[in-house]
Amino acid sequence: MTYLIDCLYRPGGAEERLALRREHIHHMLQWLDRTVFGAALLGPDGGQPKGMVVALNVASEAEARRFVADEPYSRAGLFATVSVDALAQVTPPYTGDVLARALQDCG
Repeated sequence: MTYLIDCLYRPGGAEERLALRREHIHHMLQWLDRTVFGAALLGPDGGQPKGMVVALNVASEAEARRFVADEPYSRAGLFATVSVDALAQVTPPYTGDVLARALQDCG
């Protein structure tokens, strides 16, 4: 199943993350084979990062939460909030097949 992990920095967390960036990148590389996508969440007008979002294909919510627990930014207490939610991904692929089937299901 795919889980969406949404993490928002506490005040000062965005700045403090820079000291842990190398560890963060190593962590992301360890999970790369299970990663659908990962991205920085940016502030207004693409400014200072305000958090991160990662979608993982893992067996359980517990495994997704383990990703967060082991994440260097999380271990350092840089996040004000973390949410982990099951995700029903419909695109990509960008062929439109998934959306066409969904449209048919609507009747």
